[in-house]
Amino acid sequence: MYKYIDSLVFITENKMANNPNMLNRLTKEPWNKFGNAGGAGLDDVGAGSKYADSHNKVQPTIEYIKGKGINDFKAQMQRGFARPNLFSIDMSPVKASMGWKYRMSCFQAQIPGVTIATTDKDIGFRSVAYQKLFSDITLGFYVSEGLDELKFWQGWIDNIVDAETNHFTYPKDYYSTIDITQISRTGGPSATWTLHDAYPKTVDPIALDYGVNDAIMTANVTLTYRHYTHKYMAYQKNTSIASDVPEDKTSDFQKIPIGLKEVSLNDIDSGANDDGLEEF
Repeated sequence: MYKYIDSLVFITENKMANNPNMLNRLTKEPWNKFGNAGGAGLDDVGAGSKYADSHNKVQPTIEYIKGKGINDFKAQMQRGFARPNLFSIDMSPVKASMGWKYRMSCFQAQIPGVTIATTDKDIGFRSVAYQKLFSDITLGFYVSEGLDELKFWQGWIDNIVDAETNHFTYPKDYYSTIDITQISRTGGPSATWTLHDAYPKTVDPIALDYGVNDAIMTANVTLTYRHYTHKYMAYQKNTSIASDVPEDKTSDFQKIPIGLKEVSLNDIDSGANDDGLEEF
């Protein structure tokens, strides 16, 4: 059985090779083996023909990387890079007079992430977005001698679930907002992410160990929230405070052209492309 199939394929390929017109008839126009839209056959592709010249021509370097080097990269990054160790946090449940303490003791934070939930791919390999999912974030704090940071988070947890009755309170009584601010190297704010309806979900266990002498106790807290909003600030050459920095609403993102995102589903299902050509 396999020998028969192999010989059949061999015979078919030999016939096609010996008869160029046969290959040309089997190839659907407007596309063929040579990638041109005119349906040129093998007889049309000879030495010195326009098709052979275009096929053998050395392709030019992609324009956006042509001649680019380290100096061009430095010119694009002349302001420098954002630093992950320059940030601050503000939590509304913290007393105003103690806000600076928690800003300084927070050694680890995260810019919130987001995931787009999509439908399963259909028979046409298409899926669509239907929901935004916001990832939980983790904050890390140095714990002071009086364990003030632990007491703060335990107090918030007890406000969610009563320590004596184990009854839950209404969400409006424990929801809060948390601001995470990225700071530029000049000292001003670069952007702020505000977590809405946030509250602690997990307070990680803290290991106590006789063998650890010169370590600082830390506490990690996982926060969940309903959604977040973001605000980007204009670039500042000199040190600025938040109230002095205007908001920057520009972006390098370019909206998808209307002609690309509003393709008729009927056109796609019928197998026609934008040029009215049948797919095969």
